[in-house]
Amino acid sequence: MLRAWRLAFRASIRYIPDMQLISPICRFFGQLSAAYGKLLLLTALTMAAVPIGQVRADAVGDWPEKRFSEIRLLAARAGTADSAQLLGGIEITTRPGWKTYWRAAGEAGLPPQFNWLSVENAQLPEILWPVPMRFVTDGLESYGYDDGVLLPFHIVPDDPTKPVRLHLQARYAVCLEICVPEQAELTLTVSPQATDSGPEAAAKLNRALQQVPRLQSGDATTDLPMMIESVALVETASSAMLVVTARSQTGFVAPDLFVDGAGDFLFGMPEIALAADGAQASFTLPVSALVSGTSLKGQAARLTLTDQGAGIDYSTVISN
Repeated sequence: MLRAWRLAFRASIRYIPDMQLISPICRFFGQLSAAYGKLLLLTALTMAAVPIGQVRADAVGDWPEKRFSEIRLLAARAGTADSAQLLGGIEITTRPGWKTYWRAAGEAGLPPQFNWLSVENAQLPEILWPVPMRFVTDGLESYGYDDGVLLPFHIVPDDPTKPVRLHLQARYAVCLEICVPEQAELTLTVSPQATDSGPEAAAKLNRALQQVPRLQSGDATTDLPMMIESVALVETASSAMLVVTARSQTGFVAPDLFVDGAGDFLFGMPEIALAADGAQASFTLPVSALVSGTSLKGQAARLTLTDQGAGIDYSTVISN
């Protein structure tokens, strides 16, 4: 029953274009499970009680009544003073103990949606994602961040002598015992000196950038601290498992593996086996298809290998 509920819920919210439409879906699935119905019903009621668009877009300040998060854009110069490249970021701050979600939210979360409405004097920035955490609540998994997150991105001005203007629409959720969808439009004008967000912005953005998983492209690269060695799909008539092996140059301590990109599939918590010296790890993840009879074989997937705050980002096509 729980697995069926997970699949049906994730299949439903995947095709919802507007977070405000999640309320009736939550009411429906709330009738299917008393434990999760309470959570989802509170979410729906909160959506009705808290007006969308009341999230601060200009600064991080005190918590006014009924405000569950703060969000802002910030920017600073990257590297040396004569560098034309800038670092930007989307900073989400939550109430203590609350969480927000990674780009793939897992079984129970809602992934953020960021849409650049306009970018002047630069190309559209690619938003980067620091290493996520895994949360398990009543058997349901979600992936995200405790107490907020800073999502960095690079800005390369077309003309370094002119300001860059950013306009972003943000939709995301924050959760404790209830989940609250938030929405805001953010704007920021970044001067050529990139001092608009204050002297601490550069240090914060650089820390966030260091938490973004490093790319592993093609064959394993020896300069990476850890790497994914193999990815295989094991299918039977009644089940499917994704088996991944990885190696660490210094030895794994508490590795984890997150899989996303294959939109019609859910990946369960991995069963992890470590070699005696910690140099190698094996991950076995149960795979559930949102569409019955669909195989993961031939699907593109993105694997994020993590250990002690570091990460590797590896894209592949799944094969046997």
